[in-house]
Parts: sequence; structure tokens; C-alpha cells
Amino acid sequence: MITPEARARSVLAVLDLQAATRAASGRYLRSVPVRPGVRYWATSQPRSRKDLLGVQFYGEGLTEARRLRVRLEQAGFEPRSPQTRQATFAKPVPFSTDDAVDGPALRRLRRELDAILAEGAGGAEPARSFRDFMLDSPLADHEITLPTRTGDWREIG
Repeated sequence: MITPEARARSVLAVLDLQAATRAASGRYLRSVPVRPGVRYWATSQPRSRKDLLGVQFYGEGLTEARRLRVRLEQAGFEPRSPQTRQATFAKPVPFSTDDAVDGPALRRLRRELDAILAEGAGGAEPARSFRDFMLDSPLADHEITLPTRTGDWREIG
């Protein structure tokens, strides 16, 4: 039998999301932040035969959570409370007929969630990782030769 953590990892993988942290019990996973204070959230309930995908707001993202709460609930995202001082909203997706992760349904759910998050951010693009930012630099393909450094430019004492 597959564990809830492994299913949650599969949910994030289907959506090309990288898991950043997990609960101590391993029941749910959080993605890397998509922008400050906002990340995706996934868990699985094998007994109920459903995976859950949602969004978690923390820190500076909590103001955005208050602004989007009604819109998320109208779209069927239910408030959850896996941690204090964090607002989490998730929506279930039933397992596929062969008990696998239902990729098409999860991708539709992510598009719905992304649209709601774009409303809250005024259409801002999701944050990129620092690595992606550096790789997109115009200097990314240039070899830079650094000067040799000796300690004679400062006093040693």
C-alpha cells in the first residue's frame, strides 16, 4: 500500500511542483513558495480514495489569504488547519479508476487555483527560484576570470 506522503509527493510531481517541506508525521507536503508567503499544499486520504490539493498562506501571505478566503471557499476549497499561524485551503480530487493519481483532474484544479491566486496578486507572475533567476542572466553563459587574490592589500595583525 502506498503511503499518504508518497501519494502527496506524486500529486506535486504530476503538477511539476517541487516538494520543499513535509509534516513531521509525513501526512502532507508543501511546495517551494510560488511567491512570498504562498505555496502549494498536498495530502492524500487513501481510506477515502482522494487526494487533496490546495494552497497555504503563511507570514506575509496571510493578508492575501484574508482577501481570497471567500473566493477560495466559493470555488470549493475548504479551510484546513494543519498548522497554527498558517491559512490552508484544499479541494479533493478522487483517485482515478485504477487508484492512481488523477493527473488531468489535478491539472484542472491547479489552473483553477492559479486563476484565483492571480486575482489576489493582481496578475503577478509566480516567483522563480534564485537558481532560475541566475540562469536567465545575460552573463550565465560567459566565463568570468577572477583576479588572483593575495593578502598584501590588507594589514595582517
